[in-house]
Amino acid sequence: MEQFTEQFSICSWVRKVRPAGNYLYWFHYATESSVSEIRMTDHGHSKMFNGPSLNKVDQLAITPCPWFHYCMSWSASSASADVYFNGTKVGSITTPPGRELATGGSLVLGQRQSEAGDIYTVNGGRPFGGELYKLNIFSKKLTAEEVSEMYQAGISSDVERKQGQYRQLKWENIIQQPRNGNVQLVNVDFAEVDRACQVKASLAYVEKQLANARQELNMMNAGKLLDQTQSELREAKIELEATRADLGQRLSQAQSELELTRIELEETELELEACFEEKSWSPWDILNHQCFFNSVLSEEKIASLNKVWERLESFKGVTVTKDLIAFLKDDDTGKDLCEV
Repeated sequence: MEQFTEQFSICSWVRKVRPAGNYLYWFHYATESSVSEIRMTDHGHSKMFNGPSLNKVDQLAITPCPWFHYCMSWSASSASADVYFNGTKVGSITTPPGRELATGGSLVLGQRQSEAGDIYTVNGGRPFGGELYKLNIFSKKLTAEEVSEMYQAGISSDVERKQGQYRQLKWENIIQQPRNGNVQLVNVDFAEVDRACQVKASLAYVEKQLANARQELNMMNAGKLLDQTQSELREAKIELEATRADLGQRLSQAQSELELTRIELEETELELEACFEEKSWSPWDILNHQCFFNSVLSEEKIASLNKVWERLESFKGVTVTKDLIAFLKDDDTGKDLCEV
């Protein structure tokens, strides 16, 4: 990599095939002192000089199948590496001033290195598992216009040849290098690939539309269920209001009836009081007592009555009170009155 120490541009057409997995390396250059001197993944992550990196994974959202054009263009004088996706600059990596590309390293395409020349194998490694085409490394920092022209010309053009002597590491020479692992050289019908990708994209679109339709249907069903629930709630509310009105009416009627009963009781009480006040009392009312009423008025009963009245002589001058009445009731004088 001696010819690229001060500036270079790495450009290639890349096709992601594996649907899942991050940090699947299609380009990895490592040295003894810097395991990540240059590395690029198939989902939009680039790194240089074992530190500075550019992560455009979320922005690019690269999907399997379509070919995309990827280019990194750097120079020591600018201390910056510009990254292009499909002819458009998506960002830059700032590199340390005066830092040059280290030489004597190991370049591996399609796999990560754990250190220079040693393939990373932990958990199956980080194999790219996709396709590369027209990978070229130029000994200059390509301009934005040159990169855009390369993309716009298309995958089948030879526009990269216009760089002449700057195209130091050529695709036609790269494919002649020894291959390890499951690496194959295939003839690609780009038109057929494009058609297959279009079909796949169409299928993905249809699947997305179906998913949206299912979601809308679920929302509609949920809406119907909500409408039904709201309708049932409205009916329950109407029934509750009717019940409340009926209970209110019954309560009002009960209160009215209770008030009428209270008034009647008051009137009855007043009548009883009036009756009690108006009624004339006679000493002969004692004969209404059960001890005399409907029984023969014998000598013994008359004698008992006289005995009671004679007992009253002892209390002449005493005020008649409840206590006096209670005392007389406890007295033995009148206890045998009903037994005679």
